[in-house]
Amino acid sequence: MNPGQAQTPVPLLTAYGHLVVFEHGAFRELEARTPQAVYHGGDKLAYIADAGDLKLYSNGKVTVLERGEPVEVSTSRHMLAWKSGPALRIPTSEGATTLSRSVGRFTVSDSIIAFHDVMQQELLVRWNGRTIPVADVLMTSEDVVWKSGSNTLLLYDQGHRRVLLFYRGHVSVLCNGTDPSRSVPGGDLVAFMGEYDDTFRVFERGNEYDLEAFAPASFQVGEGLVAFVNATGSFRCFQAGRVWDIMDFAPEEYWVRDSVVVFRDQGMFKVFSGGAVEIMERYVPARWAAVGGMVAWLDDRGMLKLFQAGRRITVSKEAGITQFDIFPGAVTYRSNSGDTKVWWNGKLYTHY
Repeated sequence: MNPGQAQTPVPLLTAYGHLVVFEHGAFRELEARTPQAVYHGGDKLAYIADAGDLKLYSNGKVTVLERGEPVEVSTSRHMLAWKSGPALRIPTSEGATTLSRSVGRFTVSDSIIAFHDVMQQELLVRWNGRTIPVADVLMTSEDVVWKSGSNTLLLYDQGHRRVLLFYRGHVSVLCNGTDPSRSVPGGDLVAFMGEYDDTFRVFERGNEYDLEAFAPASFQVGEGLVAFVNATGSFRCFQAGRVWDIMDFAPEEYWVRDSVVVFRDQGMFKVFSGGAVEIMERYVPARWAAVGGMVAWLDDRGMLKLFQAGRRITVSKEAGITQFDIFPGAVTYRSNSGDTKVWWNGKLYTHY
């Protein structure tokens, strides 16, 4: 499947407040009344209906997960979890199941749900259909510090002054130290420095690489890549086991979004993707966003444009567009006539 063929359900709110889902090239109305909240989660779409029920749209059907109870919902591209009272729950084929009856903090990333079970005094993860203990934690949830990448998790073990890494079902010691600013998890990758050593390192798919002898001036981590400005000011990127030299000097700003690096250089809007630098515009647009390797933006005339798989695409044929939303494989916007447009798989679809 190419990047434009993503089959994730795309939520739309019509001009009349109806909740509509776009999937497989077709529109379907889910709710005639405006929902209280909508949570996009990749192949799942959760929402709190007008009456207060938490509902899930997945595989073409709607399931009620909670009826009228206040919930705290978190989603990612592949996972969904919510807190109902003290309990942490996730969807199943039959409805919902409880992961913890006494949960403190929890986070949801693409393949990991991490949560502090207050009763068991453990940090646990839900991964690949299993619940796996990471470490015993005797502190309150506010004192338990962890960070999640899409499929990696770092726990800062204060008592032993070390950083624990959870990756693909296994827990290991990544390095010494407890400073969260010195390590960042991503997708299949963690960039880090130990407490007593400024060597800038990367853990990637079980292998470890030394990138720089000195701490970088800054770094950001995404899906399988880390972009950084090194100690001498060069702008570089590690990806797929090698280091790319993007520029010999630091950009004015940069942002890592999934598998692309977006940056501003001499006032220009640029993207580093697939080992190459592409100029999107000779100015930085006021509104842009990136998801899953796609970058979308509004140009100075209000036309919606897209960068995907090395190609620049003009999505809207009309100027004056003021806002848009981006999803894996799709972009939506409201036309000047009030119609809702969806760009997907190289085509533009209209909901009247």
